[in-house]
Amino acid sequence: MSTATTARGSLGNLPAEVTSFVGRRHEVTGIRRLLSTSRLVTLTGSGGVGKTRLALRVGAEMRRAFPDGIWFVELAELRDPALVAVTVAEALGIREESISADAPGLAEFLADQQALIILDNCEQLVAACADLAALLMRSCPEVRILATSRQALRVAGEATLAVQPLSVPDPEVPATPAELARNESASLLAERAAAVLPDFTVTEDNAATIARLCQALEGLPLAIELAVARLRALSLDQILERLTDRYRLLTSGTRNAPARQQTLRALIDWSWDLCSDAERTLWSRVSVFSGGLELDAAEHVCADDALPAEQILDLIASLVDKSVLNRIGDGPRARYRMLEVVREYGAMHLAEAGEQERVAARHLDWFARLATYGDRNWVSPHQAAVMQRLKDEKSNLRVALEFAVSHQLSNVACRLAADLENHWFVRGFLSEGRHWLERALALPPQKHWTRVKALRVAAFIATTQNDFPRAERLLAETRVLVHELPPSIELAFVPLMEGQIAMFSGDNERALELFNQALVTFREFGALSGEMWTLCCLGLAKGLSGNPSDGYADLTACRDLGSASGEVWWRSFALWALSVLRWRDGDNPGAAAAAKEGLDVRRLVEDEQFGVGLSLESLAWVAADEHRDQRSARLLGASQRVWHAMHTSLAAFRSLGDFHDQTMAAVRARMGDRTFNAQFQRGLTLNAADAVAYALERTAPAQRAVSAPDDSGLTKREREVAALIAEGLSNKEIAARLVVAQRTAEGHVENILSKLGFSSRAQVAGWLAAQSPPES
Repeated sequence: MSTATTARGSLGNLPAEVTSFVGRRHEVTGIRRLLSTSRLVTLTGSGGVGKTRLALRVGAEMRRAFPDGIWFVELAELRDPALVAVTVAEALGIREESISADAPGLAEFLADQQALIILDNCEQLVAACADLAALLMRSCPEVRILATSRQALRVAGEATLAVQPLSVPDPEVPATPAELARNESASLLAERAAAVLPDFTVTEDNAATIARLCQALEGLPLAIELAVARLRALSLDQILERLTDRYRLLTSGTRNAPARQQTLRALIDWSWDLCSDAERTLWSRVSVFSGGLELDAAEHVCADDALPAEQILDLIASLVDKSVLNRIGDGPRARYRMLEVVREYGAMHLAEAGEQERVAARHLDWFARLATYGDRNWVSPHQAAVMQRLKDEKSNLRVALEFAVSHQLSNVACRLAADLENHWFVRGFLSEGRHWLERALALPPQKHWTRVKALRVAAFIATTQNDFPRAERLLAETRVLVHELPPSIELAFVPLMEGQIAMFSGDNERALELFNQALVTFREFGALSGEMWTLCCLGLAKGLSGNPSDGYADLTACRDLGSASGEVWWRSFALWALSVLRWRDGDNPGAAAAAKEGLDVRRLVEDEQFGVGLSLESLAWVAADEHRDQRSARLLGASQRVWHAMHTSLAAFRSLGDFHDQTMAAVRARMGDRTFNAQFQRGLTLNAADAVAYALERTAPAQRAVSAPDDSGLTKREREVAALIAEGLSNKEIAARLVVAQRTAEGHVENILSKLGFSSRAQVAGWLAAQSPPES
């Protein structure tokens, strides 16, 4: 999709702000200069030297130079080189309706874009990162790549810059507050110390100690942060004394590690020694997690007779106090994460204890259970929460899948990969889902329904990606197996998948026959999810191939099933499909009502864009039919922004793409190019919350915040915070917007949730959307 009409300079996924960035002005200038002459720049240096933060700062300062976005791709938790391109595609938000999320697909998508891609922590995947970088450099003339790695990628045309530690105070110059304010490492230490002790300041009394501590830590940003965390329990002098003793022990031995690595090791050894035996055991065992963990997972994976489950909570709290674990996020469930160097240290001790395989197997068991729970509770009031939990656990799911596949656990691997089918589809992770399914299916086959399920999920992904030959081969094996196994719900999915292939191929008569066959079987088994899926397919196929009203009954039945069960995804899809058919039938009020109801339902699912784009489209078509051309043009612009964010279009949807093109042409002809383009551009500039508010013909969040009714119990400031929550801002971003401390913002969010009786930010957004009546 061309980016000529997008809101230039507004794209990317960099954090709203880069915190704790001190100094480095010379390096930032140098990297910007290198990027002006080199397509690939790699920042090299040891762990903890500050490569990631430096790359983020460069990205933040170069937003205007890359109108198609600056995209940050975290690779630290990735271990499978086959998923590098997929991970980049996910970071770019690529949905696979029209672009495949592999290296050639990335090259195709980025071919005409001016974008900067930041590949962070390439060291464990150097070859795969180098191959991808080389392909993008050949195929995408306006794309630049900024990589961070402990070693160069060694690609032709690569420029490298070795990142050095921050400057440290000169031991020959007397340490004073004024002198330290001009020094990079001392400034960072003072900033981080104030975060731990809000009253901390640099004084004449502590300046000399700060200078010596920075010298001992050799200007390593990560070492400074780890050491300063000790201020909760120790003074600066005590930290310096203990660190000096440990460093002396390390350097007096026969270790060959570079001095900077020894400094970090000394700090982490110190943390280890401060822990009790039970805390050390938990530290080593939680190292099997990737990307974070929650309490229930830790209790299942890490507990045994020696470490009872009822002790895990207190031990986690203690490890948080000791800065071994960090509390992350601000969701309704507490989540914890380790720095990578701390996790690696724990993993080393886990291996030394001989527990790696046993704990990893329990990790697999937990996440296989989580995936099965999500699959079985898809049609339930818990659907949105299940989707969010699976998204949060993406890195852990990868670790579990890798363990199952590498240990030849065929049934477990097939079940886990297949149970995640909704995760793969709703989030748009099609290529990754196919990757794991193909690897699981390549294991020695076993005659079991888990294999049948994996085959049909893989077949549907292949169909969605227009790989019909592969889909047919997978379904052929499925057909053989279903006749050799006892009856199962999978019997219904076979004709459903065959119907999808027929519908995609344009054979609607055959598709309808297969959908009806699937529907009968789903109802015999009482499988509500499959029934709703089939009803959506039936209704849309009937309405698009014949009289639009022919599809009403099936789509209405799906909507009602969703309402009764608390299901969100298929209910919202049915409402959108119903809006399209009503529009084709000339019922514009009914079409608008269905699309708006679908938008309201979809707001319960965080980060769901595809359905929002579809509903914006159908409302634009309705507005065009009603000759509300300004509204139609603006909604078309808003939907265009959504499609661009997902890197897709309606072109893959055949007749829907025709409806879009016809509406664009009609509205443009009536308005004239200049007026149409102006309104279309206004739609492009709407953020997601304001686009939905406009589509629903309600006031925007910022306006609603001021006029929200007093009986909500919220103060004026809390209403402002609620509006920012609805825009999708984090607590840190809310604090920056309102110019208050992050702790203050967190307090407001907690008060809002408490007063409204809610448990999630999504509920706050939904509540706010319902506060004002439609505009006249």
